[in-house]
Amino acid sequence: MEAYLFYNGAIVTMAKDGDRPECLVTRGGRIGFTGRLEDARQWAVSQGLEPVDINLAGAAITPGFIDAHLHPLPMIFFAASADLEGATGLADIGRRLVQQAERVDPPEWVVGVQFQSKTLPPGEQLTRRELDALFPDRAVLIYARDGHCVIANTHLLEAAGIGPDVQSPQGGEIGRYADGALSGAFYEKAVGVPLAHMPAPSLERIVGASQALFDGLARNGITSIGAMLQSDEEGPGGAAASIESLAVQALRENIAQSIYAIVIGKTLDGINALIQSPLNAPDSRAKTRAFKIFADGTFGSCTACMSEPYADKACTHGYMVHDEDEIYRRMRLAHLAGFQVCIHAIGDQGIATCVRLFERLLAEHPKPDHRHRIEHASIASRDMAARIAGLGLQVCTQPLFIRSEKDWLPARLGADRSGMAYPFRGYFDAGIAVAGSSDAPIEAPDVIAAIDYAVNRGGFHPEQGLTPEEALAMFTRNAAFIQFEEAEKGTLEAGKAADIVVLDRDPLAVPASKLSDLKVLNTMIGGAFV
Repeated sequence: MEAYLFYNGAIVTMAKDGDRPECLVTRGGRIGFTGRLEDARQWAVSQGLEPVDINLAGAAITPGFIDAHLHPLPMIFFAASADLEGATGLADIGRRLVQQAERVDPPEWVVGVQFQSKTLPPGEQLTRRELDALFPDRAVLIYARDGHCVIANTHLLEAAGIGPDVQSPQGGEIGRYADGALSGAFYEKAVGVPLAHMPAPSLERIVGASQALFDGLARNGITSIGAMLQSDEEGPGGAAASIESLAVQALRENIAQSIYAIVIGKTLDGINALIQSPLNAPDSRAKTRAFKIFADGTFGSCTACMSEPYADKACTHGYMVHDEDEIYRRMRLAHLAGFQVCIHAIGDQGIATCVRLFERLLAEHPKPDHRHRIEHASIASRDMAARIAGLGLQVCTQPLFIRSEKDWLPARLGADRSGMAYPFRGYFDAGIAVAGSSDAPIEAPDVIAAIDYAVNRGGFHPEQGLTPEEALAMFTRNAAFIQFEEAEKGTLEAGKAADIVVLDRDPLAVPASKLSDLKVLNTMIGGAFV
């Protein structure tokens, strides 16, 4: 049985009692002992162990990082597509797409991801016609960075049979030029219109991308993931992503991290099927108990539902992607079946509507310790934070959204509202167990950068910043709690899983301004260095 003894460094347990033991011993896949070094050596002898000494030499260990909300299959798909992050204009976009076209053969589409219209020079835009000039004879699809909008060229639309008479589905919008012709843009639930026709990417490319991608999670110290898995056409991937649960099962051997599965679907069929699948077997280190519902959109696409119009686009408040009766029907079904409800809500009106529906649900069907969640909860007043806390709701948020949005979000929301965006301080002060995540592939699964932005916020409304310990708790203790796994992980205590991150310095001792300089030196999952 492999055993390791960590000593001569900071043992950051994240236990609420603030304990700082002198050393820690792992035994197999568990933490066996924490305490004084002399006592640890005696304990090891009593257990018949000869642990490998890990002299930290002033470095630190913390609980393994938990990314509580990411999308595994889109991460793999994005990794195998053209990355348009930071593209400086249409010419740059064209170069990247041409390179991608050389890597894939028809009938696969040429796909670009992480596009942000805000990065284009004045006077440039990316619509169907600009894509047609680049690729008149290949199907091309562009994903906006927020994942809630795609842009298609004419070849794709014609091959898919999407003509000028196509109608926007409820909860979605199909973009048009001023003359009424299709612009190639599809928003929210309309994203599924072109995606329903997407051919499957090369299995070889997907498998190759998956291995590198999950190795990358380990290099970032991530030992556990909250995995969003589509089970039908409901969700950002449309019908093409309904195989997510099956795909993750097939790729399980490439995923070192333990998995908390959060199933997206119109019904409970998908989550019930996953519970019966090999992915949910005890030896798979996976658990399925959560059901996700989409309520609104995003700030980037102006589809997050707001109580007042967007400051830079006064013609829209955004919208709910389902009516209230449908949202409540799904919430009630999942709640009564004993599942955790995880609801995507970003705009202030979207959040207020969901909180009101949770108030109704818990009044009609009380349940202690339900731990239902709001995913993102991107803008809220202190009064709203108090209502969320009073219901026992949890919040799973993404600090790196600030990095992506801080330069343009004040203009979109207006000065008065931008101070309520990503209100981490308000949530913590209300007593909410706030967990952190990346929403990858929307943001990079870089926990160190996320901790820095939770504390320092890149200068964006620093009054909403957290302490380093609170920020670290978002990715350890709190994330374990909102996944009902606090007895298994989230702190370094005897009996818990030996999920450990080795950092070059104590994250609670460095100046807050230096948090971004922290380095992950090694990652242990279940007692094994990965």
